[in-house]
Amino acid sequence: MSTTSVSLGYVILYVKDVAASLTFYEQAFGLTRRFFQEENGKGYAELETGAARLAFVSVEIANEHAKQAFVTASLDKTPPPFEVGLVTSDVPALYARAMKAGATAVSEPATKPWGQTVAYVRDNTGHLVELCTPLP
Repeated sequence: MSTTSVSLGYVILYVKDVAASLTFYEQAFGLTRRFFQEENGKGYAELETGAARLAFVSVEIANEHAKQAFVTASLDKTPPPFEVGLVTSDVPALYARAMKAGATAVSEPATKPWGQTVAYVRDNTGHLVELCTPLP
């Protein structure tokens, strides 16, 4: 049996407007655009985030690939059952930047008993985003 190397390449969020999500994450979190392609409202984009990329794909493309409809995130609904975790050395500064860019506050920066500083926001589409320092 041969061993195969596996690594996380990207996490993809299904969104209604790829361009809007891409712009939001650039402004709110300072992430760098790697790729963006859109045609007739169907789009795909990637942001550099270190070892893995954060990507967005239009709901239309996601539905075509999976051959079924997806429940999309929305600020007027409970967040989907997952979060995007962004690690930073300065959670309060990134939290303030995200709020200025239009993020919705969930919990302000707080130091946890294990020494990590953590805050939560919701992005422009309703996805939950954790902002945290590296684990000690």
